[in-house]
Amino acid sequence: MSAEDFTWTPDPAIVAESNLVAFMKRHGIDDYDALMARAEADPDWYWNAVLEENDYRFYKPYDRVLDTSKGAAWAEWCVGGTTNTVLNCLDKWRDTPTYAREAISWEGEDGSRRVLSYAELDAETCRLAGGLRALGLGRGDVVGVYMPMLPEAVAAFLAIIKIGGIALPLFSGFAAEAAATRMNDGGAKGLILADGSLRRGQPIDMKAVADEVAAAVPTLEHVVIYRHLGLDVAWQEGRDQWWSDVVSGQSENTPTEEMGAEEPLLLVFTSGTTGKAKGTVHSHCCFANKVSLDLGLMMDLKPSDRMLWMSDMGWLVGPIIIIGNLVRGST
Repeated sequence: MSAEDFTWTPDPAIVAESNLVAFMKRHGIDDYDALMARAEADPDWYWNAVLEENDYRFYKPYDRVLDTSKGAAWAEWCVGGTTNTVLNCLDKWRDTPTYAREAISWEGEDGSRRVLSYAELDAETCRLAGGLRALGLGRGDVVGVYMPMLPEAVAAFLAIIKIGGIALPLFSGFAAEAAATRMNDGGAKGLILADGSLRRGQPIDMKAVADEVAAAVPTLEHVVIYRHLGLDVAWQEGRDQWWSDVVSGQSENTPTEEMGAEEPLLLVFTSGTTGKAKGTVHSHCCFANKVSLDLGLMMDLKPSDRMLWMSDMGWLVGPIIIIGNLVRGST
């Protein structure tokens, strides 16, 4: 390809300071073509190098990064290892300078702004995780997240994963039928939502939609509501809980569940525009490392960077932007 085929070409200084060049230097690789050739010839070396690049932590080290003995379609990753994505998004930053840095910089439709440090996000995640455990939610339970892009949506997503649950993100603009279909497919046991959200300046009653969803999902036992707009909401005793009550008195150092490397953390659905939406399952070792590879080596995301990607929590980009940035220590 010639220079005319590219919209933009970085100057030599940017190239020299890139994550990709640093990665190749650490492994004695001279150029990109050589990297591609080595990765193709030796995928075990490559994925071990990616895990090291992401500083991805394990409670129990894996015995082998990749096992394709059952065939490529049934590949097993990080065989024998135990980890948790939250160990790598929040826990590993404790007692480091990153812990005091911004994890989330948020601006609402009404112009309000909030910033959460890694320490503050960790504390809120821990409190909610403890509260979810107290409700009886835990390992293997599917919990929906039906929230606009608030800092609390990040904490909710991470708290589910922290207790060994499986997060099921839902688009904040879904009608009841679309949300219920996904919740039923996942056999969801819990739902975390905001009372409402602003859309083009108008308040949307999300709890009313959630009540319709709950009526259609027989497996649903617990509904946790974050008071965002302060709307009056209908209430079902025994099922509904305010977020503030769930987190009250909970520890800011709730332990993170030790999970098998290939146990699921995320159930995210395709859009459903060309047929029934299909649930895709992602694991603790695979999702975080692939998106951190994409953001870190391909998009050159550095800890000093702030990254914005315009998307709702309910689409795949929501989890990508959360996990990819937090594993890399950026904002």
